[in-house]
Formats: sequence, structure tokens, C-alpha cells
Amino acid sequence: MNPPIRRRSGGTATLKGWAAGAPGTGDILRRGAWYPILEDAGDDLVIEVDTHARRIPKKKLIVRAERPDQWSIVVRTGVMRPTLSGAKVSNTYAVCPDCTARQEFDGRPDSLMCARCRRAARVDWSTTY
Repeated sequence: MNPPIRRRSGGTATLKGWAAGAPGTGDILRRGAWYPILEDAGDDLVIEVDTHARRIPKKKLIVRAERPDQWSIVVRTGVMRPTLSGAKVSNTYAVCPDCTARQEFDGRPDSLMCARCRRAARVDWSTTY
């Protein structure tokens, strides 16, 4: 059973599962991030994105029953530019399973600790986004 999620408004919602954008779909959702499913609406799912309910076609989603407990790996596509942190450009980054922060890393780590929420978790290398 999924516990209700707390909303900034103070209300709660019972979750129906978790959804992420399917590989090859447009940038409807952040790649590698998982979003709570609020409602099954036939051919669509209603998911919570930044505290707003959004209706997304099921065919554009990957769905799972439980919240992910491992980091997702995202391979960047398109033109990559140096960031303000330096000239080094990495073609991959990880997404925290707890707070969905993006984080760069070196090598192929078995686990990472989130710089934002300080949660440590294993890295899921079996699927990339």
C-alpha cells in the first residue's frame, strides 16, 4: 500500500504508483525522474509534477507500483555546453530517487550520496534514460 503524499497545500492524495517518461518520448517530463500517479484516466495517467496534476498518455510513460529506491542514470543528448562549474562536460548524470536532484559523477559508482538531500542509495545501471 502506498502512503498518501503530502502536498504544500496541506492536503493528501493516495498514490496509484509511480511514472517516468519512456525513452524516446519528448521532454514532457524530466528524464530519469519518477512522479507519483494520482489517477488512472483510461488512456492517460494523471501524475503530480511540481505540485500540479498533469494528464499524460500512458504510452509515453514507464509505470511501476513502488517508488524507486535507486539512482536513475540519464545520458545527455544534443549539444552539450560547459556549465558555470567548469569546462568539464559529462555526458551522463544521475537522478536522486528521493528528491529528484540531478548530480554528476565520475566513473561507474555502485552507490551515490545526494548533495542536496544527503540520501545515499545504489545506482541502477540496468536502465538509462
